[in-house]
Amino acid sequence: MRIFKVCLFSVAILLLAACNSRPDYVVDEDTMAGLLTDIHMAEGLIELQQKQAKEDPEYGQEVMAAVLSKYNLTKEQYDTSLVWYSQNLTSLIRVYKKVDKNLEKNVGYWSEMADASDLFKGFEEGDSVNLWRLPPHLMLDNRRLTHYRYWPIPADSTFRVGDTIKWTLRVPFRHEGQGVVASLSLIRNAEKNKPSEWVDGASTPLLKQDTTVTLVCVGDSALFDQIMATLHLLKVSGSDSSLIPTPVDEIRMVRIHKK
Repeated sequence: MRIFKVCLFSVAILLLAACNSRPDYVVDEDTMAGLLTDIHMAEGLIELQQKQAKEDPEYGQEVMAAVLSKYNLTKEQYDTSLVWYSQNLTSLIRVYKKVDKNLEKNVGYWSEMADASDLFKGFEEGDSVNLWRLPPHLMLDNRRLTHYRYWPIPADSTFRVGDTIKWTLRVPFRHEGQGVVASLSLIRNAEKNKPSEWVDGASTPLLKQDTTVTLVCVGDSALFDQIMATLHLLKVSGSDSSLIPTPVDEIRMVRIHKK
């Protein structure tokens, strides 16, 4: 009888260990936390886009595919991992504690999305100022015809000759076979019967990896009247029709006066 009890206890311990052991086919906790954070952020972008267009289930699926591609995971791998975590609450709680911390770091994102405006407001006085008054997160999407986007930003009376414009942005995850090109130009409006003048400009090569870039232009030669910023989502090869939506975030454009 004693031997039987010992065997039974041993089996119980092995079963408990098996229940708490994460199988190799399940995504690890840190990766799962990052993945769920990005999914929640993507869902916020989807919700914003859906307010501007008719309901489109495929749109959400394509955005989700872009998130999964960052982690080199298939939807089946994600679904399998999610089922396992839902059945192992201790692990799920640890994962969501990390997700909560990640989302707290992006609290500015949620407030910007809530206060989103399609208009550039008046600029502040001062030596330097962030000129980017739209949400710092946006989606480049061929289905919405927003894979090429441009923003003409007018200068105002606080601008001076010699001002530097720095435009910083991040491409957090990119689908294989696609890339993003960013460009920045300073333009002086045309005098009567004359073409507009290009004061300065810069552009990136095709961005084929997750990266943060900064474009810098300086109006040394003249006082410019307009800043033109553009983003273009491109497929490295093949047709543009197969482009998967790609987010761009941490957008910031700073004007700095020459000392």
